[in-house]
Amino acid sequence: MDYFLLIAAITLLIIATRQLSKIKYTDRSSVLKEAKQNIISMLWGTLIVAMIVFIPHRIWVITGSSPYWGGVYIFGASLLLTIALTFIYYYQSSVRLKTET
Repeated sequence: MDYFLLIAAITLLIIATRQLSKIKYTDRSSVLKEAKQNIISMLWGTLIVAMIVFIPHRIWVITGSSPYWGGVYIFGASLLLTIALTFIYYYQSSVRLKTET
């Protein structure tokens, strides 16, 4: 079950990051369109932050839930790796979308 939750969280993080990179911010749109874009961005961003915290937690649980420094190292390393990979994926997907348009 823990592996399934980890795979589901990673998949959800990839989908949410991709959807967030698809949002186009324009300067000449109406107030309602800007509000809609901001709300959508906040919802996807909230999901991304939740998955960034949930993924290291699942890895910590899978590795044995150590309450000592080993658990802190596992959680911290997986958190940093998750954040780095999320930013790299966001950058690559946003650059890819800009070159397609």
